[in-house]
Amino acid sequence: MSTTCFVLLALLAQLAPPTTDPQAKARAQALLSEGSRLYGDRDYDGALEKFNAAYAAYPSPKLRFNIGQASRDLGRPVEALEAFEKFLANDTDASSETAADARKSVAELQGNLGRLLVHCETAGAEVRLDGRSMGVTPVPELIWATPGRHQVTASHAQGGLALENVEVTKGVVQVLTLRLRSIAVPPPVAPLPAPAVAVPEVARDSTPEPSPRPAPVSRGWWMGRTWTWVAAASTVLLAAGSVAAGVSMQSKYDNLNALCGKASAAKPGCSESDVSSVTARKNLANVLWGLTGAAAVTTGVLFYLEGRPVSVLPVAGELTGALVRVVF
Repeated sequence: MSTTCFVLLALLAQLAPPTTDPQAKARAQALLSEGSRLYGDRDYDGALEKFNAAYAAYPSPKLRFNIGQASRDLGRPVEALEAFEKFLANDTDASSETAADARKSVAELQGNLGRLLVHCETAGAEVRLDGRSMGVTPVPELIWATPGRHQVTASHAQGGLALENVEVTKGVVQVLTLRLRSIAVPPPVAPLPAPAVAVPEVARDSTPEPSPRPAPVSRGWWMGRTWTWVAAASTVLLAAGSVAAGVSMQSKYDNLNALCGKASAAKPGCSESDVSSVTARKNLANVLWGLTGAAAVTTGVLFYLEGRPVSVLPVAGELTGALVRVVF
């Protein structure tokens, strides 16, 4: 089907409104126009979304043809077949050309699909194919499915579940019988009674002395400060780098000043590359000094915080978080 014929069908969808709500009709037409544009740009996923939204706002049976085309081009043959069949069943005033195109699409899609005939001993059970609801038992119609392995389940509101894996073959009707089985829930286990513990009698005047607590282990101020020492070492290294960069910059400056600066006899003027070299050394020294200062501040903060004791406060009721108090 060409894009021109598709857009023509989109315009024809306006001529047979199922309701007389002008706002719903205008919204559906806007969605339909946007979907037609996306379909022409081969954005079939976006077009299908717009067509479904248009049908939800204004359920004209002609929109089923648009939905069928987009679903077919997205590689969803079962959904496309369902849309085309509903279009042919409900759009009685469709043009002969459009109806013939829909019937041709139905024949092509059916030739590439298989069918399932589901039987179930329990009435009123919901049947699902790969998670998609196929109705409740008894299911009188054949279920179309793509060739390959599928999962069929049946469940009842009053309990019971059936699950079967089935291999669908193109052009073949597969008969499947489902038998619901109740899922037994084990009864709750009563807790065992706590064993009785004999408590020895204690004389009134014989109060046990509390056991002495062990003396706290003394720790040096240098222990438990791993990150403090890392920050201190970084400060020393950055300071050394800053000094080296500053000395290099000063040395380069003195050499250039003697050769081509004001201190030289000829005063030819320094080249731009020489000046840039001195400037780069100066900028490097400044950056390193800035990093040295930051590392020094970090060292001080870590020295104050690291190694401090942390106590956790108990929380009454349901535990929804942790309250932590840092003791300085």
